[in-house]
Amino acid sequence: MNGILRAVTVTGCCVGLLAGCAGALNWNPRGSSGQAQEPVTAEPIPGQYTIRPGDTLYSIAWRYGLDYHDVAAWNGIGSDYLIKPGQTLVLAAPSRYIASSTKSATRKGVVVTRSQAAVSEDYAPPSGPLTWIWPAKGALVRLYHPNHPLSKGIDISGVRGQDIMAAAPGKVVYTGSAIIGYGNLIIIKNSEQFLSAYADNDSMLVREGQTVKAGERIATMGLDRDGHPLLHFEIRYNGKPVNPLSYLPAH
Repeated sequence: MNGILRAVTVTGCCVGLLAGCAGALNWNPRGSSGQAQEPVTAEPIPGQYTIRPGDTLYSIAWRYGLDYHDVAAWNGIGSDYLIKPGQTLVLAAPSRYIASSTKSATRKGVVVTRSQAAVSEDYAPPSGPLTWIWPAKGALVRLYHPNHPLSKGIDISGVRGQDIMAAAPGKVVYTGSAIIGYGNLIIIKNSEQFLSAYADNDSMLVREGQTVKAGERIATMGLDRDGHPLLHFEIRYNGKPVNPLSYLPAH
């Protein structure tokens, strides 16, 4: 956890035991009316998906927890990752893809992986490992939990309208509000393996296709579905959520 020594207040957890209490909240999950709101549930992966206006390949893969490289390979999409509304995508490996991978693995004695798919040339990450910074100032009020569908990242509390910064350099690959549970969402491609997401924004200050630097202002903090000012922040590696605290510096 990068030596994080700061005490974190989390309901029902001992202070400092990040791994054991990940995913808990210190917020009382009630809206301004005082009535408990219905929980947001993860979206099941459909066999096919029809592209809607505003979708990008990255946002579709993000919505269903898939690697965008895989989705591109399954649908014969090139390294530009361009899609268009009305186009239908398959969101599972076609039989021909599985058969081809099995045959190749048997013949060569190796497993075919996503690294053999087309590699995008639309963004060249800086040389060397990525250096991450905190995307917002504030208290950590929700922790990552690998087995909880709604705790795929961390929540940082603050003041509505405060600055949200890019946690690492990259290219903006999605801005929108079409993914359930994320509000106004920005997804940044930080490398071929890493994507980062900034959710529940009040205003979004960047556009798709824009390149940003670490620390660059990209949004302002908004409210979560219960009316609390916070940033929901996620990092995904090859399409899978990882613990942001494993990458961010001590806080």
